[in-house]
Amino acid sequence: MSIDKIFHIMKKDSKAIFKNPAVVITIIAIIILPSLYALLNIDACWDPYGNTDNLDFAVVNNDQNATYNNASYNFGDKVIDKLEDNDDFAWDFVDEDDARDGVENGTYYAAIIIPENFSSNLLSINDQNPKQAQLTYLINEKTNPVASRMSNNAVNQIQSKINDEVIQTVNGVAFNQLSVMGQTTPQSSLSQLSYMNSSGVDNYFYSPTEVTKEKINPVDNYGSEVSPFYIVLSIWVGCVISVALIKARYLGESLYKPLELYFGRMGLFLVIGLLQSTVTIIGAFWLGIEVSDPGLFIGCVYLITIAFMVLIYSLLSLFGNGGKALAIIMLVLQISTTNGIYPVYVMNDFFQALNPYLPMTYAIGLLRNALLGVYWPTFFTGVYAMIVMIIATLLVTIIIKEKFDNVANKFEQALKDSGLF
Repeated sequence: MSIDKIFHIMKKDSKAIFKNPAVVITIIAIIILPSLYALLNIDACWDPYGNTDNLDFAVVNNDQNATYNNASYNFGDKVIDKLEDNDDFAWDFVDEDDARDGVENGTYYAAIIIPENFSSNLLSINDQNPKQAQLTYLINEKTNPVASRMSNNAVNQIQSKINDEVIQTVNGVAFNQLSVMGQTTPQSSLSQLSYMNSSGVDNYFYSPTEVTKEKINPVDNYGSEVSPFYIVLSIWVGCVISVALIKARYLGESLYKPLELYFGRMGLFLVIGLLQSTVTIIGAFWLGIEVSDPGLFIGCVYLITIAFMVLIYSLLSLFGNGGKALAIIMLVLQISTTNGIYPVYVMNDFFQALNPYLPMTYAIGLLRNALLGVYWPTFFTGVYAMIVMIIATLLVTIIIKEKFDNVANKFEQALKDSGLF
């Protein structure tokens, strides 16, 4: 294997690009497309829960007034009043028929129906058999999988607000009743009761438990949270696009040994991959993705790019179109298996078993540390995985390239002769 011949191939490749305007345009497109894939997806889901005010949500109030201790209550009206001041969703106050039709035909993502006996059931505390008030929640789950989850969250918020309102009202009545009971009790009981009426105890009954939320490596937006997955995915897609459009085999291959061709053409693929990643990095900073350590982020993106391109280019060099197919199969498997969006432990056993053996598993973990907060043991695991992937791929290719090249050439020629490939 001659180093001079390897550099000669690289030199001829660079000249061939700039001689032909069509080639320059195609190369520019190959460089830009992967970054668009990542950045557009990240921007699209930047803050999905912050834009729920565009989701149409129907509300129906059939509630009738109910009397409690000579006072009239209508909790349905109170719910409507609160929702009119709430801009979490695009609330539409309609009758029941319109709500049901709207959810069925997709006009509304969901609907809440407040029944006629809503207030009377809420105020049944004095009855021998108190009744639990029911809300009807309509959701058409085929409309959109994410919207249905957002609507579920809205219903939980509404239920919580209703419960707060009811607890405040009923607790006030209950304390009044206890005060009346205290008029016929001994002095000690009376003391235990003006105590129960104190604000501290009232707060206890209103909210007996409290959760303090402590964030580790806080992230301000959902787009930044998913960016490691989409950036790594775009790097893999960029490598696949490159090997799909650019030949791994050299026109004058009879003049060169297989390994000279392999390393000579690799230079072109690596330069294109690094340019793709440079555009993605610039776009990530422009988009405002949270980056805890810019230097680590840039270095990790380039390392992942080199590892992926060496692997995918080597598959193409060794197996031709079969290598392209392998790269696409690996892409499909890695979208769901690499802990990018959904935790791998919610997947079935097959995907959980596959997870430790896929390149993107370690690349996403590595980039997640560089972007959102470094945990050094996981970070170095990712670095080592990328380096091992590069070295192992090169060694395997060097060992089998010359022996396998004739078989790969014959396979490629057979595909060309078919007139289909």
